Amino acid sequence: MLAKGVILFAIVGWLATVGLQVQASSGEPQCETQGSDEVTISCSYSATAKAPRENSTPLVVLNHAVISFKLSSESHMHVELTFTNDSDTKIAEKRTIYIAFDDAKGENHMRRPLPHVDFTKLEPGKPVTFEERLLAPAFERGIYSISLWIPSNDAALKFDRAHNFLLSDEGVPDTESGLNRIAKFTATPSSRRPKTSSVPD
Repeated sequence: MLAKGVILFAIVGWLATVGLQVQASSGEPQCETQGSDEVTISCSYSATAKAPRENSTPLVVLNHAVISFKLSSESHMHVELTFTNDSDTKIAEKRTIYIAFDDAKGENHMRRPLPHVDFTKLEPGKPVTFEERLLAPAFERGIYSISLWIPSNDAALKFDRAHNFLLSDEGVPDTESGLNRIAKFTATPSSRRPKTSSVPD
């Protein structure tokens, strides 16, 4: 009986451990991609637990993102981002926020500012959805990552990753690159990319 009790206790302990591991990974971005050429990527995110802060850096949470675009040719990309100000006060500093697409080698494929996304419009605790429509290039076959780049307003610090603004989401802020990694997708366009003289900026 004692041996059976020990075995049962060990199994229960193992199940508890597995349950904790599943809960820990549940905070990662949850994304769904629909379409083969005209693609829509929808992602939901979880906020990190609030922690005492030694400075006045605001906390901003990305709740949801929807990005629609075409792979095989230039297209008008639709971006819809929902944020919540998780701080106790309004945000005073307005920063330019960029959406960034990088290929599997980490090379820049697209950078576009999102002029309508303005954190100073966020009231504490109230989610706000911003929408953008912008021109996007075609995408060659391959794996891409999508990020939000929020650099410093100081021109001398714009490309210093240590001064980039990072969101307060599980699995989103990347301190090494200074980018907020919001999604990944694999491009499998139905037709070859048309030749064009333009290059990604």
